[in-house]
Amino acid sequence: MKERAIVFYCGMLMSISSFSVDITLPSFGAMARDFGAPFEQVQWTISLYMIGAGFGQLFWGSVSDRFGRRPALGAGLGIFLLGCLVAALSPSITLLLASRILQGLGAAAAIAASRAIIRDRHSGEELARNLALATAIFAIGPILAPLIGAAVGALAGWRFIFLGLAIFAGGLLVVLMRLPETLRTPSPDAMRPRVFLQRVQRLLCHPQSRHFLFLSAVIMSSMLLILAATPRIYEHAFGLTGTTFALYFAFHGFGIIIGQAANRQLIRRIGIVNAMLAGTAVLIVSVLLMLAAIWAGFMSAFVMTALLVLFATSYLILYSNAAAMVLDPHGDIAGFTAAFYGFVSQIGSASIVAVLVVLTG
Repeated sequence: MKERAIVFYCGMLMSISSFSVDITLPSFGAMARDFGAPFEQVQWTISLYMIGAGFGQLFWGSVSDRFGRRPALGAGLGIFLLGCLVAALSPSITLLLASRILQGLGAAAAIAASRAIIRDRHSGEELARNLALATAIFAIGPILAPLIGAAVGALAGWRFIFLGLAIFAGGLLVVLMRLPETLRTPSPDAMRPRVFLQRVQRLLCHPQSRHFLFLSAVIMSSMLLILAATPRIYEHAFGLTGTTFALYFAFHGFGIIIGQAANRQLIRRIGIVNAMLAGTAVLIVSVLLMLAAIWAGFMSAFVMTALLVLFATSYLILYSNAAAMVLDPHGDIAGFTAAFYGFVSQIGSASIVAVLVVLTG
């Protein structure tokens, strides 16, 4: 595979989570009705998936450092595929929630290995630029997933959405057979508890890595809040569900693509950290405009979507560049570092959101 094809494949691996979450959003109401479950319980399909993906990365990162990126990816994608089939056949909300954990555990291999593969082949600003490119490809998920989910849900029912995810995983497994192994020197002791703790200590004691690890959790919490709250806001505030909601939500992905195209140029011209500062300024402006629209009483589905697109241009600038800043000093343990970064960002963000829900509930 050529270098650009490898980065594209890594972007598709990254998109597995956005596909898995966003494709189900238009069908939340249908799931709640079919199972006779509260809407809030269906929303747990997001949280449990994220928890499975977060903790799963701690395992797959060490596996990929020990056995290679390709074996870890193969096993993880297989587990994800199995979880999708269980979800499609679930007779109860309880089993559906359990299947989402299984999907998250499998997808964790794709999330961790995708960043590790890019770090295996790049460093410095080239690492950040290629992560930005992969993140732009990742935006295919937020654009297409809700549209596909709405169409499939309307035509065949929400269970076929999970069958579609299983087919997607199968396609990634087929392409995996052509992917070269990027791990040059396997680490025989990568899965030993003592080595695991030593690597955790190494990352937390490294000032650059520590700073951007914790920053990533704050950034990810904003995305998690949007994913969990957006379907309900569009339905209850604007009366938009199904395909109409999916069309509005899909525009967020275009914001990501625009942001990452700008990010690649900003990294080249002003550097990784300054690009993050520019992104932060855009985030602050977008939030202030949302508050102003609400206070002024002219918030609508169109205005909200436009401001969320503006927000989407920049939150992944911060997240993608933070990943580069954490990964760059630790190329010899790229699998573990990518996994720990994903774990801290996902579990940390889930914890932040849980606290916010309690405080505002």
